[in-house]
Amino acid sequence: MFLVILLYAILASTFTIAKTALYYAKPFFLIGFRMTIAGIFLLGYLYFFNHRKFYLQKQDWRLFLKVSLFHIYFAFIPEFWALQYVSSSKTNLIYSATPFIAALLSYFLLNEKLGLKKFLGMFIGLLGLIPIFLTQTDIREAGMQFFSISLPEIVLLFAVFSAAYAWFIVKQLIVKGYSLLMINGVAMLIGGILSFATSFIFEGTQTCPIFDFSSFLFWTLLLIIVANVIVYNFYGWLLKIYSITFVISAGFLCPIFGAFYGWFFLNEKITWHYFVSLTCVMIGLYLFYKQEIK
Repeated sequence: MFLVILLYAILASTFTIAKTALYYAKPFFLIGFRMTIAGIFLLGYLYFFNHRKFYLQKQDWRLFLKVSLFHIYFAFIPEFWALQYVSSSKTNLIYSATPFIAALLSYFLLNEKLGLKKFLGMFIGLLGLIPIFLTQTDIREAGMQFFSISLPEIVLLFAVFSAAYAWFIVKQLIVKGYSLLMINGVAMLIGGILSFATSFIFEGTQTCPIFDFSSFLFWTLLLIIVANVIVYNFYGWLLKIYSITFVISAGFLCPIFGAFYGWFFLNEKITWHYFVSLTCVMIGLYLFYKQEIK
């Protein structure tokens, strides 16, 4: 159990590190740099240490392009843009709803049936996000508000949907025999290049996209090491010890650590709305995975 707690303690730190990295560079450039470096690293590792898994069938290019778009580009570009205005703790909590969104997509895309407890858990978990949407953690976020939800939060929700949908494409590629290293490596490399192109178009070339090079390099490399290397491998290793259901259901630990990191390192305000939403998400996850945990 300690190892699972450690996993989510590390995972939660990636939101804090990402928020900090945004102080030193523009978001689209940051994503381009991070994903390109990470993609080259993963593909290089696969090429030199497991060469037989380093392949890509011509007929699967379309799936690889889709996974690059939804797993990386449409997931991280909106998330990092929204992170400029939304607190890291709120972002962390919204991402904890990913299992519910994935189940919702399974219902509509794969016609998978949801039992009463799963449906109830999903309903409580998603409904529980409403209180956190009632709070604005940045004055700029409040300035882009539509009713009770801000534009950055809408963009962030789009990123979560994209990330959840991407796993359906990843599963298709795994069934075809591709390794996760190959899938993520290609997706990150293509997604990174597309992010650089987006940075060129929207962030321009007249002003430098990096505000402080040494700080940018430190925090971005730290983000790559923690998120793309440590968390990825740690998660895969734990799945060999514990069931995937148990590991995923412990996901409520991530926003708990995220709230602490945001408060301690970034001086983010944690209001009662956050704890109400967190409690609902925890109850929702418990009901959603109750049968599998037994």
